[in-house]
Amino acid sequence: MVTIERRPDGKAGRINHYFKTAEEIAAPEFQRMLRAANANHRDIYLTPNTLGEGATGRTKADIDEIRHVYLDVDVGGPEAVDRILKAEGMPNPHHVLETSPGKHQILWQVEGFSKEQAEQTLRNLAAAHGADPAVTDCSRVLRVPGFRNCKYPEQSHYVRDIHREPSSRVYRPQDFPRYPDVERPAVPASERTRFSGNGEISQSERDWAYALRQLEKGTDPAVIRANIEAYRQDKPNPRYYAERTVSRAQARFAANGTVRADSVAAGRQTETMER
Repeated sequence: MVTIERRPDGKAGRINHYFKTAEEIAAPEFQRMLRAANANHRDIYLTPNTLGEGATGRTKADIDEIRHVYLDVDVGGPEAVDRILKAEGMPNPHHVLETSPGKHQILWQVEGFSKEQAEQTLRNLAAAHGADPAVTDCSRVLRVPGFRNCKYPEQSHYVRDIHREPSSRVYRPQDFPRYPDVERPAVPASERTRFSGNGEISQSERDWAYALRQLEKGTDPAVIRANIEAYRQDKPNPRYYAERTVSRAQARFAANGTVRADSVAAGRQTETMER
């Protein structure tokens, strides 16, 4: 599926979806239409995973087969990408897209993944390496090399593949490293514990204690923030919440040097301030 998003003056606008086969998308006439739309300040996106026959939407249920897993590296620039690619056990990707200056997407071609396996792998890799935890769903659309990124009207940038030695392999689930210390399974917001004021432990208190434990283990604070942000998508501003939780945990850890028995009580203060 191809998505075209109108961006007048760099702002998000009307979205059009085109449900077509790869052959139809690659046809010269359709390519001319895409390039004309892009020249008229429209962003072009493509689903890296295939949709089922007759699909009319882009939800997880519409995904037919997992063809790619990917990371969105929106902070750290080329150095962050380089660290990910050199991480122990990390398979060589097929594409590294520079989507705008300092921002990248890493793609691996895969087979044998269920939807749940793909999303679990994405969450785990994103949390371990500080990638964007929001880009971990299998129905994501990604930018396409050769088309201009119209999000920043003052900064013309064409998306390009900068990976010089792409992999010739197709990977399977067992080819990717796992990081059990940072992985936190997705839990529906309705199932997460809330602070009730009657002495029960809230999810925010658990997040606080988790941050302290990870700091004690020596985990990179950026990784902890990304992991909490990915887990707490029920928050109005997950990124701010994660940054605040980790910064307060860093201050407490710097003062004490270890996880103290009063961590939960301090976490309760954080929850109170949130509300």
